[in-house]
Amino acid sequence: MSDYKKVKNYEVRQKANKIIEKLPDYVHDYFLEREIRLSAMSIYSYANQLQTFFNFLIEHNPALSNKKASEISLDDLNMLNDRDVVEFMHYLRNYPEKRPDGTVRFVECTPVTIQHYTVALNTFWKYLVVRHMVDSNPIELITRAKLPKQEVIYLDKERRDQFLDAVESGDGLNDRQAKFHEKNGPRDLAIMNVFLSTGIRVSELVGMDINDIDFGKHSINVFRKGGNFDRVFFSDKAEFYLKQYLDVREELYEPDEKERAVFLNRSGKRISVRSVQLMVKKYINASMPSEAERITPHKLRSTYAETMLKATGGDLEKVQKLLGHSSITSTTHYVDSTEAEKASVRNLSQ
Repeated sequence: MSDYKKVKNYEVRQKANKIIEKLPDYVHDYFLEREIRLSAMSIYSYANQLQTFFNFLIEHNPALSNKKASEISLDDLNMLNDRDVVEFMHYLRNYPEKRPDGTVRFVECTPVTIQHYTVALNTFWKYLVVRHMVDSNPIELITRAKLPKQEVIYLDKERRDQFLDAVESGDGLNDRQAKFHEKNGPRDLAIMNVFLSTGIRVSELVGMDINDIDFGKHSINVFRKGGNFDRVFFSDKAEFYLKQYLDVREELYEPDEKERAVFLNRSGKRISVRSVQLMVKKYINASMPSEAERITPHKLRSTYAETMLKATGGDLEKVQKLLGHSSITSTTHYVDSTEAEKASVRNLSQ
């Protein structure tokens, strides 16, 4: 694993630990047991979810209103029932969250996010029940609603070409953006072609080091969610733009000789996830403004998934491996029946 990835994992774990420190000791023990098999980001996500739940209990349960989160006991949890959990689920639809500066913003959780909270609480309570720390698991009494199938958002071939044309030419950018494009064009074009050629996540792209690229095998070494090693293969087109960028990387960005990141910012340091997100938005705005709110780096991953599903005749297992999914269930979220496919069979019922 690269030094960059190790540092990022350490930083995320430190953020998670700061949250866990404010929760009861038995929550700390729960995470000690789970962190063996969970990624740093998963630990951080679960810690945030449990913190939100404990804060909810303090704010909305009269019996716990005089307590700090760290003071909520196992006996307190044992008094809760399924109604308490359902009320928490309703609360998540629109709840206030305090920012570090003291201001408040309202968070609206989607049904999918609320489902994630349900899974997190269910896992936590199962841990407590198995160890005889509480009597029962109230989440087991709750009927989970079947989530509606979400729209698969991706770029079809025409819009994908339109997007890449804007990245290459800079057409549609404002004057300030066009000025930056003169310098960053080769880098941006390499980034977008790597995305669309490999389907890697934005965090995986940002984490790429020079020695992760093997042009002999047309591949890139990446570390997936959970720290699992994988190798992805790029197309000849992506290879062309990647080599074109690497030829001018040092001249354009003047990185320190120890900087091994493939993609750099204007200071010669590793580009950030946020910068790549804004980059995608910029070129989507330039090429198809109506899609600016819908297309993100993850939707470029969806585009790759849809392309591969069509190219493999819908071979989910193969696409699962290409995307680096640990479960084929994750891959099925990318399955879409396009308008063209629906229209092509409209007369078959006659």
